[in-house]
Amino acid sequence: MSGRFTYDWNSRLTRLWRSGFPNLLILPATLFLVLFILLPAIRTLIMSFHEVTHGLDDVFVGFDNYVRMVRHRAFTTAFWNTMFFTLTTVLGEVGIGLVVAVLLSTRFRAQRLLISLVMVPYAVSEVVAIIIWRYMFEPRVGIINFMLTSLGFEQIQWATQINQTWMLIIILRVWVQYPFSFLIIYSSLIGIPKDLYESAFIDGATNWQAFHRISLPLIVPAINVASIFAFMFAFRNFATVWILTRGGPMGQTELLSTMLYRQSFRHWRFGFASAIAVVMTLLTFAIAAYYMRGMFHSMFGQRKEGV
Repeated sequence: MSGRFTYDWNSRLTRLWRSGFPNLLILPATLFLVLFILLPAIRTLIMSFHEVTHGLDDVFVGFDNYVRMVRHRAFTTAFWNTMFFTLTTVLGEVGIGLVVAVLLSTRFRAQRLLISLVMVPYAVSEVVAIIIWRYMFEPRVGIINFMLTSLGFEQIQWATQINQTWMLIIILRVWVQYPFSFLIIYSSLIGIPKDLYESAFIDGATNWQAFHRISLPLIVPAINVASIFAFMFAFRNFATVWILTRGGPMGQTELLSTMLYRQSFRHWRFGFASAIAVVMTLLTFAIAAYYMRGMFHSMFGQRKEGV
């Protein structure tokens, strides 16, 4: 009897150890997420319902911060600027990444060299790249404006002309981030079996037909993943606009992220800034969930219908 009891106790300890040991392995990462992501997020949510100013006690104000945020004229401008910036940069990053991935997916002699050159912008620090581009487009000493004037064109007045400012911001952001989209789409493209293309070419398909009927449907999930990441990175982007223009000229390039920074670390209105942060987080989750839902249905909806 005692031997059986000992055996059952040992088996229970073994099962407990096997079930609990994986949880112990992920415990450090879980603690990191709780300490540096979950707790600050909860604190930000709480502050959004308070009037929080440097050196003073917190005062509960309910939804006043959200009401003032919606009525704030700068918030409306920053919101639409953020949507415009996000949409254009996502289209540029994913579009250029797709084109470059398709061009470099076939084997040729300089393929590896060109792939390395494509990945160079992503290897450079974003802040360093923005500062370099800023000096390159400097109206008086920048090499870009020097070349334009040498060729008979007008200088790019990105510091005063709003259209030229947005053009520079979008080009710079796309140049820095498109290698990430390229890497995701390229990895999906090279994973497509070559037999599919060989069968299509035997049947008389052209290169465009092979891409449209074979490649594109198979890489749609990768394009969706690249779009989701590009959206999340662009929606909360801060460095590009802040280093180039600081929201100028006249607040015409202000984003939600730059407005959040200005309200918190320039005006010390942490409750108001927390409300902006909560809204940005909710918008990011909502649009990402929409993308994820569409991707889930595209990947598993047809399989269920086929069954």
